Amino acid sequence: MAEEIKSEELLQAVADMREAYKAMRESGSDDPTAINEANTKVINLTLHSNFLVPAIISSNTQLVQDKENHLKFEDKPQARFMLVKHSQNGTFIPVFTDAAEFEKVPHEEDFKLVNMKFSDVATLTEQTPTVNGFVINPMTTNLPYTKEMLAGIKQTLIEARDRKLKEQQNAAAPNITVTPGESK
Repeated sequence: MAEEIKSEELLQAVADMREAYKAMRESGSDDPTAINEANTKVINLTLHSNFLVPAIISSNTQLVQDKENHLKFEDKPQARFMLVKHSQNGTFIPVFTDAAEFEKVPHEEDFKLVNMKFSDVATLTEQTPTVNGFVINPMTTNLPYTKEMLAGIKQTLIEARDRKLKEQQNAAAPNITVTPGESK
């Protein structure tokens, strides 16, 4: 069985985020501060999380030609990931915080759970044209990340990295003040 992922903090943050939305609706408040803070916490925890992703991994033997034109057989592993379909929102790659969450999804095939970082799941999602995103624990937590959301997160991370690089470059530059001198 796949290794367990420590996810209690992420799952608690999702519950807190949903509670913030509920409180805002019930109070009629239009101050989104609590929701923005809760969303930010969930996204930051998700960015630093690992997930169990169900896949069927098979080996495909191919005939490959090397630089000297010699032919040889090479095993090329292939992975087919589990997909879940939502009637209105389309197809998603399910990811899980632990094996018990995976067992809640009905499946007939012999999926193996692959431990993947958020960035790897996001890349897989980006590169799979038939999916609309990925969803964390679809039977319970049911937290989707659409391709549009992932693109926004990626852009925010790129901008933050660029700001940090610029700040580092500015900090490294010497602070020299030139004052006009008098000529004699």
